[in-house]
Amino acid sequence: MSFDGNIIRHLVDEWKQVLLEGRVQKIYQISRFDLLFIIHQNRKKHQFLISSSPRYARSYISTRNYDKPESPPTFCMFLRKQLIGGIIRDIQQFEHDRVIVFSIEKRNELGDLTTKQMILEMMGRYSNIIVTNEDGKILEAIKHSLPFDTENRTIFPGAIYETPSSTKINPYDSEKLHKFLSNPENINYRTLLQNIMGFSPLAIHEVLYRFETEQQSLHDIFQTILTTSNPTMITAKKDQFYHIDLHHVKGIRTHYNSVNELLDDFYVDRDKVDMVKQYAKELTTFVKNSIHRLQHKIDKLAIDLEQTKTMDEYRIKGELIQANLHHLQKGEDHIECLNYYTNEIVVIPLDPTKTPVQNSAQYFKKYKKMKTSIPYIKRQIASAHKELEYFMELESQFDYASLRDIAEIKDELIDKKYLRGHRSKQKRNKPNFDTYIDASGIEIIVGKNNLQNALITHKLAKHNDVWFHVQNAPGSHVIVRQSLPLEEGTIRTAANLAAYYSKMRQSSSVAVDYTEVRNIKKIPGKTANFVTYKNQKTIYIDPDEQLILALKKA
Repeated sequence: MSFDGNIIRHLVDEWKQVLLEGRVQKIYQISRFDLLFIIHQNRKKHQFLISSSPRYARSYISTRNYDKPESPPTFCMFLRKQLIGGIIRDIQQFEHDRVIVFSIEKRNELGDLTTKQMILEMMGRYSNIIVTNEDGKILEAIKHSLPFDTENRTIFPGAIYETPSSTKINPYDSEKLHKFLSNPENINYRTLLQNIMGFSPLAIHEVLYRFETEQQSLHDIFQTILTTSNPTMITAKKDQFYHIDLHHVKGIRTHYNSVNELLDDFYVDRDKVDMVKQYAKELTTFVKNSIHRLQHKIDKLAIDLEQTKTMDEYRIKGELIQANLHHLQKGEDHIECLNYYTNEIVVIPLDPTKTPVQNSAQYFKKYKKMKTSIPYIKRQIASAHKELEYFMELESQFDYASLRDIAEIKDELIDKKYLRGHRSKQKRNKPNFDTYIDASGIEIIVGKNNLQNALITHKLAKHNDVWFHVQNAPGSHVIVRQSLPLEEGTIRTAANLAAYYSKMRQSSSVAVDYTEVRNIKKIPGKTANFVTYKNQKTIYIDPDEQLILALKKA
């Protein structure tokens, strides 16, 4: 994780240029750990993202679009009451640590000016967002903790806020740093990491690499890293970023004008995936468990169906007992007799507590039970397969769903009585599908869940529009709002969308079928997104993520 004290120092310098004296206009809690502040400063609007995520704790000014929930959680309502309308008077980094303090001035209900401190702690799994009053008393935090939870600190309303303790050397204390680096025993990765504040493992590796390969003193290398600003993203097997170019990391380099721009790009996909995973965790678990349950049910039913193949054995045993009633008496536990179907001597077990007639009836009863169960078992298998297909379709949709898509999936499961609860309070008159414009200016719409697929295919599309879908796999319905023939570029773009938003997105040479919407028919008894089609053509495509990202959304 390279979101360290050095990154924060450069971020704070950038924020001071655009956020100081800005007014907090709106606050949204866009996920469990993520907040979005809308700040107006000098007639400009800035989106300020703050995340206390255990994996991706971070904060930066963002230009991205975010889904904003209509119903704010409790912490968000608290922040709105305390901070909206407030003016950001100061932004400071605590020493050179991963702690940032915002001083926000606002008039209280009596009209008196008060100052609240919003403290951002970017500490991995201990990351937090804390609000205190002027006296340092904690008013609220996004995560509460007691002394035995985190470094003997209490993060709870009413407690006095204490900064995280550290014995590390602040690298801006040049005298202490120089003295520490003068000892050769300290010049190793572990010791430097444990003793220099604000330098992540990535930064320490860079220090040692430059010390070995460049003609500079260790002290000068530290000063260079502290004072240089060349924000760089390095794309490799494991993507990296830092406020300088990392000489020890190989990969494709992209340079940025600011650390904020760098972070906004670096976290965009990670952010979306993480937010969706958080929001969808309960749903994905439910869907996976449903798939497992149905697969187990189908396997069990298949065994039951296989066992019915032995039903004639029970009928024959019943017949043979009837044919030999004159040889039998109550109390016998078996009979040896000739099977006149095979001309072989067979041994038939008997229940000694029952009469011969009752034993015969028992075998006929088992035969009839198996025989009558066959249609029932087959119906159950067909129903389970249908349900399994539905849940496997849902499972594939989580791979490319947005927060709104997930909300629609949840609503669908509630409507179908799979889940208890109330539908989402999001104000939506219709499902929220994606619309793209290709290079020729043609509109292409993409459904990313069952509701969206049914809407765009059966209600929005015209009969002569062209429908695309990955072949023999779960995936999105894609509609080109144009009649055949289509240009090659449009066909490839639509096929790319269909392949990318499908279960086959990680495959190559994916078969995608396309045909006019007039050739699409609903499958009776299934949800409207399940269809049959005819008169299709097939194109083979390698899903291209860069092409999708470059497409212009309408």
